[in-house]
Amino acid sequence: MPRPKKTAPNRGGKMYEAKVIIGRDIDGKAIRKSFYSPLSLEDAKRKGQEYIINRKTQELTGACTPQECTFSEWAKKWLETYKKPYISENTYVDMYLLFTEKYLIPYFGNAHLINIRQADVQKFFGQIQNDLSESSLNKIKICLNGIFESAIENDLCFKNPVKHVVYSAGVEKIRKDVYTDEQIPIVKEFFRDRMPEVIVALETGMRRGEILGMMWQDIDFDGKTIKVNRSIVDKKGGGTEIRPPKWDSYRTIPISTYLCEYLRRIPRRTMYVFPTDKGKIQSPRTWSHKLTRNMARLHEEHPNVPELTAHELRHTRGTQLRRNGADIYTIQKIMGHKDINVTASVYVHDEVEITRAAAKIV
Repeated sequence: MPRPKKTAPNRGGKMYEAKVIIGRDIDGKAIRKSFYSPLSLEDAKRKGQEYIINRKTQELTGACTPQECTFSEWAKKWLETYKKPYISENTYVDMYLLFTEKYLIPYFGNAHLINIRQADVQKFFGQIQNDLSESSLNKIKICLNGIFESAIENDLCFKNPVKHVVYSAGVEKIRKDVYTDEQIPIVKEFFRDRMPEVIVALETGMRRGEILGMMWQDIDFDGKTIKVNRSIVDKKGGGTEIRPPKWDSYRTIPISTYLCEYLRRIPRRTMYVFPTDKGKIQSPRTWSHKLTRNMARLHEEHPNVPELTAHELRHTRGTQLRRNGADIYTIQKIMGHKDINVTASVYVHDEVEITRAAAKIV
């Protein structure tokens, strides 16, 4: 039986070239790479398959090279290396992992980091902005910016295509309720002997986890201040853990004489100011369920007083500070916001009466 006729080299008369699909670009088009061999076309194809196997191994191990690293590969490594070890499990799962896996990896996936341009990122936001709130869009941008900034630091790309991206949310922002100056004393009186944490929230604007993590040593009764040094968070698998305040917002909050005297009357059973009946750390989730039940009772007794969440109690304090003439930089320090824009546009309402007073309209 005669031997099969050997195929002639298809590249310059000396080399065999095999074009292999190694991935897809942002638009789903095939990305092809050429592999060469002086021996045969089969050997060139073999090199292509070895390349694909090595790429998959890199993806599993997190290893990347500047010219070949895909968005998906680095996004996964960024999550594991830069986010997961340093934030609470809830924040990691509910924000960074969620938005990266749900929106970013499916869109940018196999595109090489160095090939993603500002126009590609702008197109991405243009496709999702009509279906998401401004808050969600901002969180997606935070994730995307972190991925590219860390990639630059690791010499995997040279520019951040996220910096100048603009978008406009198609979903209207939900307005948070706050108590009026007339309602606040009613709420304080109702919760005074039921849930003292509510009094602290209305007086300080501290976050739920920060209040539950407050220790007696954090309170300076003579100086009338509270130091925010920790926060309690619920773990996904059950139980609680102690974390730094959100965004590492360690701060000292000035408090009123009223709050000082109120806290002095609370029995000291453990190092924590607000432990459970058994002296354990309170679960933020369980505490919120208790708040919901008591808010319903409050509304039954006072139908004109709305039922607020823990975050809206905090938001009430920020709004009250502004009503009383505090500038947004002072409010930022007290509330522990990372960004002054958050203070100005998210937590503090631009109420009509505040605007009227500032403009001296009578």
